[in-house]
Amino acid sequence: MNIQQIEIDKLIPYHNNPRKNQAVEKVADSIKEFGFQQPIVVDKNMVVIVGHTRLLGAKKLGLEKAPIVIADLSDAKAKAYRIADNRVNEDSGWDNGLLQDELNKLLDFDVDLSMTGFTNDELDSLFNKEDIDFIEPVADVTQDDNHLLNDVKMIQLFYDPDNEKRFREIIEKVREVNKIDNISDAVMLCVLNEEKNLKWKP
Repeated sequence: MNIQQIEIDKLIPYHNNPRKNQAVEKVADSIKEFGFQQPIVVDKNMVVIVGHTRLLGAKKLGLEKAPIVIADLSDAKAKAYRIADNRVNEDSGWDNGLLQDELNKLLDFDVDLSMTGFTNDELDSLFNKEDIDFIEPVADVTQDDNHLLNDVKMIQLFYDPDNEKRFREIIEKVREVNKIDNISDAVMLCVLNEEKNLKWKP
């Protein structure tokens, strides 16, 4: 594969690209964080075949050049490839259990999950999927009015970016006390303990 660095202004978006609602912001964030790891595919006239969103993301970041690959395809095959590249991605699904495991590992490395392209709402939905198993809590957390591990406050902090540092401190303490391997299970432990306090039955 012959990858070239070409001035962005020389790349021509395909005028009849059927793919809409492109996630330009997410792709721009990805390029900024990880670099340009996937080249844009163009034809011999520098018209984009695959990579329209990457091109828009690069422009949003103010990049002057982008990596490209010139595809030796007929016009008909270029059109088919342009559609196929978008269509085949729609058939891919997620193994939610494995995905959660990978996200937990990222949390253990203190990685901001927004880097993965998932929104907070999507992550919240993912971590509440019924087919995801949580470990059984190994011990109850001591409860009192002024305790560091106040469950309700901890859960409230979970969704407040301004309190991320506080949340992490509390969760690390929960993990340490209960010998829990990952953050999601520590959060689940706090929820289960709060359920006991409320004496609520589903």
